[in-house]
Amino acid sequence: MSTAKDLMKDPITVSKDANVAEALRKIVNKDISRIIITDNDEPVGLVTERDIGLFLLTEQTDRKIDEIPITEIMNRLVTVNHSASIEDCVQIMVDREIGSLGVNFDGKTKGIITRTDLTKYYITNFVGEKRVGDVMTISFVSCYDDDPLYDVLSKMISQRVSRIIVKDHGDKPVGVLSFRDLFRLTMVLGKEEEIVDNSSGISVLFSRKGLISKTGFGGTAQAKEAMTVNMITVEHDDDLVMACTSLVENDINGAAVLVNNKLTGVLSKTDVVRAIAAISKKKKDTI
Repeated sequence: MSTAKDLMKDPITVSKDANVAEALRKIVNKDISRIIITDNDEPVGLVTERDIGLFLLTEQTDRKIDEIPITEIMNRLVTVNHSASIEDCVQIMVDREIGSLGVNFDGKTKGIITRTDLTKYYITNFVGEKRVGDVMTISFVSCYDDDPLYDVLSKMISQRVSRIIVKDHGDKPVGVLSFRDLFRLTMVLGKEEEIVDNSSGISVLFSRKGLISKTGFGGTAQAKEAMTVNMITVEHDDDLVMACTSLVENDINGAAVLVNNKLTGVLSKTDVVRAIAAISKKKKDTI
């Protein structure tokens, strides 16, 4: 039986003394969706790109982001023992609606399990168990490619989502816009090569009010200017293993689900984790 120890990987971290700019720079440069916060090298919490994006666009003060302590938006890190079964790990993540777990050895957190690790686990263990249509999310947040950026970001804030499907007026998915795209956009607008080596530069460039204002940059730019183009798509009737392989190989968290070339839903790694939980429960009930 596979355990947490078998799937865990080393976490990418920043100190609890870091500011939001430092954490943001590492998330973008490492192309990751979450970062672990440490105190004397011991993990004490975590922050996701969603946490940072929602905070930066809703926080009302005029502080620069290198003036905001990362602990201000840090969440508690939920942990399991290294011997915990994968099924138990999955159930905890589903029940608590979280995307990662710390893995403990003798009371110290040494690793992390994420939805990506569990998506890889699905590929090797559950061929033929589920189709994409069995587990996909039918309800999703979308916008049109020519929608003003401020309108799109306002929708992301109100729906509290970290990414939004971008479609053309034929309702065909053409891209996805995430907070990570937004972070990169602010860097490009301010000469990225300076930003990578200068965390304070991000603070100056991240014009929060302008991005969600009708009169600022958010009012003049459109969704298609900030989105990642050519969103990966999967078919409703595909074996879920095929779709998981697309998510892993393309290093993405979600894919559009099509029926006859029409967008009908979204498949995310969260859906995959729920699928593992459902399969595990079914097997237990039949024993």
